[in-house]
Amino acid sequence: MTSSAFDKLRQALQDVLNQCGDGYMLAHYVIVMGIQRMDGDGRVVSSSWVAAPEDQADYVTDGLLAAAEEMRAGAEFEDGS
Repeated sequence: MTSSAFDKLRQALQDVLNQCGDGYMLAHYVIVMGIQRMDGDGRVVSSSWVAAPEDQADYVTDGLLAAAEEMRAGAEFEDGS
């Protein structure tokens, strides 16, 4: 049986949760990544990329992204100075 890239991603995310030892099981997910590549002129081109399972409802994906934005807005960050 062949695993899709999303099956492998789901398993990797569950492995991270298992390692944290908190007992949660992965239900839904959205991955937001910063990606880069070199163009033909040797310049770095940067972009953002979102990955979510194809069979995941849009309202679940939107809800997860909104929750992440709320968590980020409420987080306190140290500037390192």
